[in-house]
Amino acid sequence: MTATVTPFSSFDAFLTDIGAALNALGVPTRTLLHASEYPNPALMQALVLQLKNGGMRGFVLNCNAKDELLLGRDARGRGLSIHDAWKIPLVALVVDHPAGQFEALSRAPEHAIIGLIDEGHLAFFDRAGWRPRARIFCPHGGPEPLAEQREARDRPIDLLFVGGVVDPGPSAAWLDRVAGRDRRLRAALAAALEAIHDGGMEVYQALAGVFDSRGLDSAPAAVAGLVAALDERATQLRRFEVLRAITDRRVVILGADPIPALAHHDMRGPSLFPQSLRAMADARVLINSRWTFGRGAHERLFYGLSRGAVAATEASSFLADDLERGLGMVALPGDPSQINDRLAALCEDPDRIDALRARGLAEYPARHTWRERMTRVLAALSRLS
Repeated sequence: MTATVTPFSSFDAFLTDIGAALNALGVPTRTLLHASEYPNPALMQALVLQLKNGGMRGFVLNCNAKDELLLGRDARGRGLSIHDAWKIPLVALVVDHPAGQFEALSRAPEHAIIGLIDEGHLAFFDRAGWRPRARIFCPHGGPEPLAEQREARDRPIDLLFVGGVVDPGPSAAWLDRVAGRDRRLRAALAAALEAIHDGGMEVYQALAGVFDSRGLDSAPAAVAGLVAALDERATQLRRFEVLRAITDRRVVILGADPIPALAHHDMRGPSLFPQSLRAMADARVLINSRWTFGRGAHERLFYGLSRGAVAATEASSFLADDLERGLGMVALPGDPSQINDRLAALCEDPDRIDALRARGLAEYPARHTWRERMTRVLAALSRLS
C-alpha cells in the first residue's frame, strides 16, 4: 500500500487504517508513506518486485491511481505499467468524484480494480471507457471503534464540523470563472447546478442531462473539468448553507480559516487529522455534509462514529437503513430552515444521543469499518484471479 503524507488530510491516516484492516483479515500488508514532492519510485518498484518474485498472490493499494510505476514504453509510446507487465493488480480507491482524477484514472493499468465512493459514479466511469478490468462500489469506511466511549454529558463539544468550508460567493462570479463569456455554457452550468443542489441529482448525471438536451458534448473526456468544478461548487454551497443555518448552537469548525458570515461559530483553522480525531471523541454530534455523495458515504462520517460521535449527515441511499434505524446517525434536513431546530433539539437530549450512539456502535464494526470494505476488495480480486 502506498499513501502520500498529508498532514491536514485523512488520506494517509485511512490508508494506514486500511492496512490494519487487511492484516486483521489475514492479508500481510506493508504500508509505504511518502511525500508527493519526493516520490521514491525505485523503492516502490522494488517492493512490487518482491511480490512478483515471492510466489505469493498480492496487490498494491493506493488512492486515485496516482502512484504510476512504469517499466518503459511500448511500441506506441504508451507507458508500460508494472501491474500489467507483471500481472500484479492495482487497487485504487477514489476519494471523490472520478472526474477530478481523470488523468490518473485514464492512465490506470488494465490490471486494476477501481473502488468508487459513490454508486452513482459508475456511469461516468463506464462512459469514460477506461481500461481497468473492474470497478466496484466501495464507499469509504472507518477504523475499529475506540474501546472507551464517553457518554454525551461528558463530551464538551455540542456540534463539530471537520472539513473545508469557504464562503462560496455569488453564483454569477463562479460562472464567470468557469464559463467566461460563453452564454450557452453559462446557462447549461447554472441549470446543472440547480439540478444538483435543489434536485439532489448525481453531478455527472445532472450535467449530461442538461448538455444532451442542449446539444452540447457530454462525453467524460470533454466535461471532466466541469464535473469536478460542479462537484466542488455544490459541496461548498451546501456546507456553507448548513453551517450558516445553525444559530442556536456554536459549532466547532476544524479545517477552515475564519469566514465573516460564520463568525457566530468557533472556527479554529486548519487542523492536523489526529487533532480532528481527538475532537471527534469530545463531540456529541459530528456534522457531515457531503451533498454530492447521494449514493455513497464519506470517511469523515465513519471516523466520527468510531469515536462515538453521533453523525448528522446528508441523506444517502447507501445509508438509508442506518438513518431509518438510527444507527449512530440522523439525517440533516434538506431544507436549511429546519436545520437549526433539528440540531438544537438533538443537542438538548443527551439521552437520545447516547441511545443513537449505542445502537450505532453495536452494528458499526460489521457494517462500516475498513475491515468490511476490504472484504469487498478481496472478493473482487478473487473474482478476477
